[in-house]
Amino acid sequence: MRELFEPRSIAIVGAARESNKVGHVILKNLIESGFEGPLYPVNPKADRILEKPCYASLSDIGQPIDLAVIVTPARFVADVLDEAGRIGIRAAIIISAGFREVGREGIEMERRLVAIAKQHGIRVIGPNSLGVINTHHHMNATFTNNFPRAGPIAISSQSGAICSVLLDWAAGTNIGFSKFVSVGNKMDVEESYMLDFLRHDDRTKVIGMYIEGVNKGKEFMEQAAETTKVKPIIALKAGRTSTGAKAASSHTGALSGSDMVYDTVLRQSGVIRVTTIEEMFDLLAIFANMPMPKDNRVAIVTNAGGLGVMAADALGDHNLTLANFSAETVERLKAKLPAAAAFYNPVDVVGDADAERYEYAIRAIVEDENVSSVIALMAPTDLVDVASVARTISSFAGKVEKPIVTSFVGGEDLKEAVSILRASGIPNYDTPDQAAFSIGAMLRYQAHNQRKSSVEVFRAEADLSLVREVLEGVREQGRLQLSEGEGKRILKAYGLNVPEEGLAHSPDEAVAIARGIGYPVVMKVESPDIAHKTDVGGVAVDIKSDEEAAQQYQLIISRSRGKMPNARVDGVSVQKMLKGREVIVGMVRDEQFGPVVTFGLGGIFVEIMKDVAQLVVPFGRAEAAQLVRSIKAYPILTGARGRRPADIKALEDTILTLAQIATDFPEISELEVNPVIVGDEGQGVGAVDALVTIRRDNA
Repeated sequence: MRELFEPRSIAIVGAARESNKVGHVILKNLIESGFEGPLYPVNPKADRILEKPCYASLSDIGQPIDLAVIVTPARFVADVLDEAGRIGIRAAIIISAGFREVGREGIEMERRLVAIAKQHGIRVIGPNSLGVINTHHHMNATFTNNFPRAGPIAISSQSGAICSVLLDWAAGTNIGFSKFVSVGNKMDVEESYMLDFLRHDDRTKVIGMYIEGVNKGKEFMEQAAETTKVKPIIALKAGRTSTGAKAASSHTGALSGSDMVYDTVLRQSGVIRVTTIEEMFDLLAIFANMPMPKDNRVAIVTNAGGLGVMAADALGDHNLTLANFSAETVERLKAKLPAAAAFYNPVDVVGDADAERYEYAIRAIVEDENVSSVIALMAPTDLVDVASVARTISSFAGKVEKPIVTSFVGGEDLKEAVSILRASGIPNYDTPDQAAFSIGAMLRYQAHNQRKSSVEVFRAEADLSLVREVLEGVREQGRLQLSEGEGKRILKAYGLNVPEEGLAHSPDEAVAIARGIGYPVVMKVESPDIAHKTDVGGVAVDIKSDEEAAQQYQLIISRSRGKMPNARVDGVSVQKMLKGREVIVGMVRDEQFGPVVTFGLGGIFVEIMKDVAQLVVPFGRAEAAQLVRSIKAYPILTGARGRRPADIKALEDTILTLAQIATDFPEISELEVNPVIVGDEGQGVGAVDALVTIRRDNA
């Protein structure tokens, strides 16, 4: 990776004489960015390009080369990469497009590049890459001439266009960057490599990422979790509304769309996800330039009461609160501010406030121990020199250990003032809400790092041989879907409580089983082909008599066969009816990230309410506890309206057990227990239903 970002010499294969060609632009950008090592243009049809001697091939250079930048047509890239490997080059940036992104032929060409790179041990960025910038190494190996100033932000982007947008933004904000990387098709270097490198890069303080998808899910998650311990990652994950989630047989699968899984992965790893480029700009600016706040107490200074009210509302939206000033601070404000001012938070210095008044108010507030962050607001008026106010606020930059951000709200009249603020490193936001959002993001990052992780080994006592027997029997029958009874055998093998039940093949059997169990009972169609029994009228609850049991048996059979005539119906399950709160606990195996456990409000309305949360396996007791507490319906479990609290500890055990099943048996692709009946504290939980699907490939 060092040769990619800090090469001592660079060869540009495909360098061109024509100024409008990519190979010419890259060589020009390397020269103009001040790259201090030798540059070797490679073009068999030219003698010199931009006053640099030109070579017919890499082999003709005859000097040590750290990095090859390849800009040839796609059909020639493999030969160039092979030649680079044969002469000892260990790093390459492939700018050329026309590979995986164009279809089957391009995929095969890219596979050949992967094989060549592995054969020679070459680290490759691309193909289809905009290139790489390292400001501290004076290297602009891209075809954009927008070379940013050096600074603490590193960017990794799957889109070259997004790189260009960020570079253009940087030019107007005076924010500095350390590295810019367009990873392109990611045939070799992808996000996890970048995070590992940037985590150890002393020049980088904050990392911004544009992600469309990751190739190595587990590696990405591990690297992200390690990186966020030492520096923040701001990620813009595209594809939030994608309909590409796989078809799933369970509620859990339907709820675990690809974007929700990514959301879980990023949050669990401590990555701050944003949904727009503007939000990414906002957070990069504050993390790069401001110290971390110690807590959520914010002071607001404004020259317009309406802006102050808007900012106060925004604090609540982002888990921030108005700081309560000390009596000494209030007296200091009263001593110098006009009588019409507001001396309590938000502080209104009134519309004619000049730079001196702003300076006095901010200084008094920032020295208050009850204040952790400051938002300074400004509405332009003809009475105020806003540029002078901006210079005054800028004087605090780097001199106080509390973040100070501004929201100078307006347009043309504020351009000079905003430029002054940004030049000093004070982030300015178009609205008070954006300012509050940015401070809130810093606190969320801190809270994640302060949270104790507990990925300790959790092992429920389990009969693994019984589970294998069940799964092998299902596969021998050519099925992927387990019956409810087979699913429950797996749960029992792991010590989970399954209510007493029996399988009836006639109305009389149903009555006999119900009598033996004791009323009330629940009756459900038993079929490996019917995943959602309620949808076909295959469930009856709270049955309290022999007459009801016999009648419901016949109704369940007739309705199920009527709705799904081709389904195999083995009978009707009769089970003890449990009382308690209904929740859902399920697992879906994601192709990239592995088992994902979903928890939420259970029953038949789970897909409508969608009050669910997720965790990627592995996780421990603390994470399971947080998962339970993260849903909106959590107060139902704690004993709302005078009810006794539910057995939350037993519920956490159930969640951890499902995670263990997923780890022990990789062939299980989906596992759902819906509903899980959570009894009162000390009464445990019951697994009422089980839906299990296995992989076709047994892997």
